[in-house]
Amino acid sequence: MNIQGQVVTHKAFGKGTVLSTDCNHIVISFAKVGEKTLQFPDVFISFLKADDVTVSQYVEGLIEKKKQQEKKERERKELEYQKHDQAFDKKVKAGYKKMARANIAFKCNFCDGGRSDKQVGYHGVCSDPIINNNIEVEHRTWCSSDNSACFNYFNGKISREALDNICEDGGFVCYESQMLRDWKALAGIVQNGDRKGDPMKLHQVQRNSLCVLTTRNPGSRESDRYIFGVFLVDDTYEGDGEDEGYVSTSSKYKLKLSPKEAQKILFWNYHSNSNNPAVPAWNSGLHRYFQDDVAIQILRDIVEVKKETSDYLLAEEFLDYFCNISHVNIAEIASPSGALKRKVI
Repeated sequence: MNIQGQVVTHKAFGKGTVLSTDCNHIVISFAKVGEKTLQFPDVFISFLKADDVTVSQYVEGLIEKKKQQEKKERERKELEYQKHDQAFDKKVKAGYKKMARANIAFKCNFCDGGRSDKQVGYHGVCSDPIINNNIEVEHRTWCSSDNSACFNYFNGKISREALDNICEDGGFVCYESQMLRDWKALAGIVQNGDRKGDPMKLHQVQRNSLCVLTTRNPGSRESDRYIFGVFLVDDTYEGDGEDEGYVSTSSKYKLKLSPKEAQKILFWNYHSNSNNPAVPAWNSGLHRYFQDDVAIQILRDIVEVKKETSDYLLAEEFLDYFCNISHVNIAEIASPSGALKRKVI
């Protein structure tokens, strides 16, 4: 069905007219904010409504079809995981070593959405001061983009209520605002150079890799970067020319750190750059890879900061499970030797 020219209503952007659609996107001209490219047909689930009943029924059919396809894909992946695990077990018994698996750390813009004494944020839209900081002071690329809902709010095009509703209804505001809601981290988009606009890929990240989420407070130094969340990857996509890579989890092995706890788990205590190991510098890129020994050092220290909290038993179980699947004796793991632990000679 061709829905070009149909009238639709968006929760935040108001009335609009459909200009074009393809398999994944819909372009709409809104009277308030001009042209917007949105996910199709997903945007119709919570944010968009067609005035024509026939169009609504058509879109509902597409959504149901997509859900069925996603269900089949999940089942296919699970079957692949089972086959992989069975094959690996056979190789271990035969004396083979497992292919190298990388763990991954993400560099995240600071987000205080949903901040409490239990979590740093990353579960909702940023406060007004942080939105201002990310746009006016630090000039964060996505935050300052015309496609950013926060940028539209900052410029008075939508209300704070409309901005919050987008996130609360399960919509996309930014990677960070949904990170601890969905337990998903994406590789990002290239922002500069010849490959600007291209989706980034992830390499060697597999099921049972550790994902580490890092940030630093506004105005702080790179050496102050801390870890605010960790999870065991059970779904990963490398990425291709169309879509960026991602890692996510639905397992019980995921932990948030409180603001106080996070300040004790500094990222550069564990990680260092090979070309200048004593200097805590992230430089370019949105993610870093590291080996199992570093992952275990991080989890071991999280167990310590989680003592006398409701997360302590889970943190201990997480550490034990990771050591077990990595075939590592925790007693053989050395102390952290990241950039902050090294002395410049």
